[in-house]
Amino acid sequence: MFVAAISQLLWLNFASITTPIMTDLYNVPAEDIGLLSAIWPLIFIPLSIPAGIITDKKGFKYAVSLGALIMAVFSVARIFSGENFTLLLIFQSLAGVGQPFVYTSISKMVIEWFEDKERGLATGLAVIGQFLGLMSALIFTPMLVPDTNFSEFQTMLIVYSAISVLSLIIFTVVAKEKKVSSTESNMISFGVVKGVLKSTDFIILNVLFFIGIGFFTGILTWIESILEPRGISVTDSGVIAGLILIGGIFGSIVIPFLSDKLQRKKMFFLLDFGISAIMLYFITVSNDFIILSVSTFLLGFFLVSALPIGLDYSAQLVEPNMTGTIQSILWLIAQGGAVLLIPVMGSLENPVLYPNNPFLPSMILVIILDVVSLVLSLFLREGRAKNERR
Repeated sequence: MFVAAISQLLWLNFASITTPIMTDLYNVPAEDIGLLSAIWPLIFIPLSIPAGIITDKKGFKYAVSLGALIMAVFSVARIFSGENFTLLLIFQSLAGVGQPFVYTSISKMVIEWFEDKERGLATGLAVIGQFLGLMSALIFTPMLVPDTNFSEFQTMLIVYSAISVLSLIIFTVVAKEKKVSSTESNMISFGVVKGVLKSTDFIILNVLFFIGIGFFTGILTWIESILEPRGISVTDSGVIAGLILIGGIFGSIVIPFLSDKLQRKKMFFLLDFGISAIMLYFITVSNDFIILSVSTFLLGFFLVSALPIGLDYSAQLVEPNMTGTIQSILWLIAQGGAVLLIPVMGSLENPVLYPNNPFLPSMILVIILDVVSLVLSLFLREGRAKNERR
């Protein structure tokens, strides 16, 4: 959970100070500063599957330790980039190499250490770590760098690198791999993986990840631009964005807990995407701060909770020794959704036709995609016994 939080912290630690602080410090346009964050999903895509295979072959402790080591080394290296933006971008990009090893290890660890009735909640807690890291980046970076001051900027890099190194040390010392037989831990049947890739359940799950994470990231990216033409201030937009994340944190506890207790997942996919569609409608048309706040909180609560349930669901499709490989494909598809839907939502903005709601076409697209996810969820089957998976 700690290492997952650090991966998010390092990924987005420049996003909240892009303009005017970063642009003034490095004398580069905002688009260049945006690369510091945008490069991580692009790096994630080609490394996702190799990271998953390594996780399955070497175990979650090895994979997470490797990811944490990479992030720690290059977070420290960022300190020495000085005022050279190219060096900063290179070191930030190399730090991003560590993230796939962390993400693809979540369910591997959960399966080893938790019983079936606890795995949804355990996965949810790991997802919470990611959101806490994201929130920390958006909250604490402006506090550490309130002005265009290079000394303050360097201090921020030092603080974050120290935390990154600390997370590496703590995980390496505390984490333990459960002993399993060598055949169970090292044998990956690519024939079985190929069969899973062709299964209806897994194909639907990939579409749900692509759509869900794609438009969730898109909304977070464009939230200020979506709401500002409706008279919502930048400060209030920030509060609303924060409520999406807070809702996601609570949802990642409550919904997986209920899913574990009832041993049901399909009904929660339907609930999550069904309520999300309603909340997206209010976010699309409302100008009222209270309505927007409640709607975004509930959107985060239900939509984000589908992530840990989806990860746990995918783990039921294969034996434990292939979980990392299968989930690396899900994460790859999810990152692809974010990379695609963020620019698509931006390109659909139309201030000429809709001056008071220029992102209306984008939000209509998001609602349609959510409804597609809801319909597809109807065709998912509940988890099957292991002897039925083969």
